[in-house]
Amino acid sequence: MFTPRLISRALLALAALALVACGGPPTELLKEASTALNDAALARKCAPEEFAAAQAMYEKANTLAAEGKHGEAESAARAAKKLAAKAQQKALLRKDECLNPEGVKGATPADPNAFAETDPGAGVALDAQEALKTVYFGFNAAELSNEARDTLANNAAWINKHLDKTIIIEGHCDERGSTEYNLALGERRALVVRKYLGQLGVDLGRVEVVSYGEEQPADYASNDAAYTRNRRAEFRTR
Repeated sequence: MFTPRLISRALLALAALALVACGGPPTELLKEASTALNDAALARKCAPEEFAAAQAMYEKANTLAAEGKHGEAESAARAAKKLAAKAQQKALLRKDECLNPEGVKGATPADPNAFAETDPGAGVALDAQEALKTVYFGFNAAELSNEARDTLANNAAWINKHLDKTIIIEGHCDERGSTEYNLALGERRALVVRKYLGQLGVDLGRVEVVSYGEEQPADYASNDAAYTRNRRAEFRTR
């Protein structure tokens, strides 16, 4: 027979289990993300865009935790920690140029002609980030629009002309949807771009893909215009 005391104990046990199942705020992860941002202080000056992305993700994690969305806050905190580490790595690579932009005293200035195309009659060579244009996607979509196909045709021509470059396609999403879903969607977008480049004659052995999901927005606002700019595939080279 169930006594009031037994019932009370059973209810307390169930409540405790519910709390465990729901989990609390990711305090430790938020602390680790904060430490990673502090450790990436150099990135504030030498990799400002990457540092801003990490900081925005950390702030998002804190907001989600305050709203009781602990699972999403944990994912955002992990992303902030990763972005801070990436920002610091990039800052270290740029350290000399960033902290000493004038270069070594007495050094001979670089010859602008050294950056010219080798083809007769060609002008100054475009930097890869200028030449390789971003393509954009519809909401929750990984299909190429006619405009995206035109952009990729131009990108393919540049890629086929610079055979010494490895191409990295980065898939990105807007902030709607879970972290896991957006990482998968970003990968699908990068893969469909890679596949189309192959159809245009690009050697796919030189093309890699990576997905950042919602972690590196081009626009931090939460409106339709920002979402449109964030649903994209960008190009990097090495």
